Amino acid sequence: MTDTLWIVSTRDPDGDPVCELTWAGHRWYAAVAAVRQTALDLVTCAAYAEMMREMITTAKLPPATVEAFTTSLLRGAGRTGSFGSPETADILPAGAVHKPTGERWAVVLISRGSMDGMLTAEEARTMAGAWLAAAEATESDQLVAEAFRSTQRGNDTGLDRLFGYLRRLRDA
Repeated sequence: MTDTLWIVSTRDPDGDPVCELTWAGHRWYAAVAAVRQTALDLVTCAAYAEMMREMITTAKLPPATVEAFTTSLLRGAGRTGSFGSPETADILPAGAVHKPTGERWAVVLISRGSMDGMLTAEEARTMAGAWLAAAEATESDQLVAEAFRSTQRGNDTGLDRLFGYLRRLRDA
C-alpha cells in the first residue's frame, strides 16, 4: 500500500466500543464487530486471491474463466459486492501480474472513498492480525476503564496515565 492504514484501540466506557482507523490523513471510527468481520474478510480474500493465482498458474485456466468461477463462488456464498464493511473498508481478492517477468501475485484490494491500496496475501493476513488485536484491546480497555472508574471515582488523571502506559506496552 502506498500509505499505511493504521488501527488503534480507543476507550469510552459510556459509548460503544470502537477502533480508530487512520489512512492517508483521514480518520474514522468503526465498531469492534465491524473490525472483527473485516479482519476475517482480509484472511478470506487472501485465500481467494491465492486460489485464483494457483488456478491460473498451476491449472493453466484462462484468467477470465478463473474470474467467472470466483465470482460464482462468491455469489453462492451470498456475496454480491465486496468484502469488508462500510464502517471499515471495501476489500476484494484479486490477482496482479508483474509486467517484466509475467509472475502472478495473489493480492487483496482495499479501498475507502477515494483511497485505495493493494496488499499481498501475506500482508492481508498480517493486517487481519493487527485488526483483531485492536478489537480485543478496545474491548479490554472498555472493561478496564469502567472498573477503574468504578473504584477510583474522580481520579481521571490516573486513568489517563494507566491508558498511556497500556498503549506504550502495546506499541512495544
